[in-house]
Amino acid sequence: MNRQGFTLIELLIVVAIIGIVAAIAIPNLLVAIQKSRQKASMADMSSIAKAVESYRVDNGMAPNVAGTVASLANEWFIPFYIKKFSIDDSWGTAFIYQANLEQYTITSYGRDQMAGPPPSEPFYNVTNIEHFNFDLILSGGTFTQGPKSLMR
Repeated sequence: MNRQGFTLIELLIVVAIIGIVAAIAIPNLLVAIQKSRQKASMADMSSIAKAVESYRVDNGMAPNVAGTVASLANEWFIPFYIKKFSIDDSWGTAFIYQANLEQYTITSYGRDQMAGPPPSEPFYNVTNIEHFNFDLILSGGTFTQGPKSLMR
C-alpha cells in the first residue's frame, strides 16, 4: 500500500507538541526581553550618574535641577560631562532626576511606567514578569533599589 501525506492524528500530535514547546518558551522569552530592557536602563542610569559625579567633583554639588534627566541637557553639562545620554528608559518613560546640593537620585519607573509599587526588599530576585514593575533607583552613584541578579 502506497501512503501519501500524513494522517489527521499525526498532524494533531505535531500541533500539540508545537503548542507545548511554545507554552514553555514564550514566557521565558518575555522575561528575557524585560531583563534586557532593565539592564539597558540600569546602564543608562549609571552613565548619567558618572557624569553627575564628575560635575559634582568640579562644582562641589550635584546639578540642582528637578524633573526629568532632560533638564540636565544644557550647555553647562553637555558636552563637558557627557557627550550624549538617553532621557528615556528602555520602556519609553523619562528618567526622573531629583537633587539638592549634596544628594541626587535618578529613577526609572520600570515596565508599568508608574511610581511604585515598592518591593519587599530594596534588592530583590526577579522571579516573574511582575518584578519588572518595581522602580530602579540610583542615589549618589549607587543603586539603592533594583534586582539582585543585575547588581554585579
